Amino acid sequence: MNVSQKTGEYDKELKLGHIDLPYVTVRQSIAFLLLRLIVIEIFASFVVVVFNGFLVSSVTNEAIEPLLVRFNVPIYIFLVILKIILVIYVVLQWVNEYYRITPKEIVHKKGFIFKKEEKCKIYHVAEISLEQGFLGRIFNYGTIKAINWATDKTVYLYLIHNPVRYKNVLHRLIPEADEEKKVIREHIFEG
Repeated sequence: MNVSQKTGEYDKELKLGHIDLPYVTVRQSIAFLLLRLIVIEIFASFVVVVFNGFLVSSVTNEAIEPLLVRFNVPIYIFLVILKIILVIYVVLQWVNEYYRITPKEIVHKKGFIFKKEEKCKIYHVAEISLEQGFLGRIFNYGTIKAINWATDKTVYLYLIHNPVRYKNVLHRLIPEADEEKKVIREHIFEG
């Protein structure tokens, strides 16, 4: 098969909206990353305002004022460095926590120093449901619940972006999961 035939097949797949991928990576909604960064910014502003209020109220003698200004600069530098470290930590945490959906399993990976990985086999999923509130519909996030009949645990894809899309992906990987798996499970426990 030459390159033009491969390109033609690729174009057909794009027109049909079907491309086979070995896995899909799903992250928590970016709205929550932005919310965390906004909270850090508000907290840092609050600390600066309180610190300035403390300094202004404590300066009563003009002879002490130059000493406080000299003391003030290192504290501000420390606060800025602390804020930068906190922002980097929050962003790295968001980047390094994700779900990988493959045709065989759902993998939840998290951590950038101490890595943790949880797996759920796709063929063990009995039921898939979506939890999405009012704000979730507005900002397009939600939680997908996948019930693992083998371990009797529920796997949560927590506050992910575009949950309807990934619920459909899981339903395509597990056709008729709700009906088939429950019937098989009933036959196993009855026998």
